[in-house]
Formats: sequence, structure tokens, C-alpha cells
Amino acid sequence: MVVVVEDDIWMAGQLIRQLERGGFATAHVTNGLEAMDVIDNTHPDAIILDIFLPGPNGVVLLHELRSHSDLARIPIVVCTTTAADIPKGSLGAYGVRAVLDKTTMGVEDAVAAVRRIVA
Repeated sequence: MVVVVEDDIWMAGQLIRQLERGGFATAHVTNGLEAMDVIDNTHPDAIILDIFLPGPNGVVLLHELRSHSDLARIPIVVCTTTAADIPKGSLGAYGVRAVLDKTTMGVEDAVAAVRRIVA
């Protein structure tokens, strides 16, 4: 299962459609509070995470996930409009395996990143 944490409903729909076509089960949440609950209850294989979310943002969620030993190993793909501003490798300690720029990525790029990290 892949949890998609994305407040842009159109983007989330595109990601979910492609992930499900690729054989992944999905769950979708639109904010950090819901995300923590769903992730804690499902222990997904991967997370696609937007950084700018209502409520606790993606950075707060990353910190929270790492503070739980049973959730700390879940690999994460960050999809954000500010990918160019994130120093390469700076989020690795939080389980982030890929950072994709929403302004230039195709939905298939996110699906490919998930495939790489769950393989």
C-alpha cells in the first residue's frame, strides 16, 4: 500500500490513478493529522508526501514519523514545488528516498520512484 499525502485533489487523483494502474493499493489523505493516523494504522510500503499541507506540514510529519520506531523505516517520496530549494540528501535521515519537483515531474516519475524504493 502507498499512502498519498497531498492536499491538491487533482494531483492526488492523478497519482492514485497511476499507482493503482501499476498494481499498488492506495490511501489518500489531505493533511498531516489524517496522515499520521492512516500511516499508523496501515503501515504502508511507501508514502508520497507533499511538504506544504494544511495543519501540520510535511516537515512536521517527517519528524513525527521518525519518532515512532515502527514507522521510521517507511520509505518516502517527497513531491513539492520547492524541490530545487531542498539540499540534495538533506532529508535522507527522515526516510526520504526521492525528492521530485511537482512543476517538472510527470505522475509516472512518482510511480517509478515508488517502484524503486519498494523493490
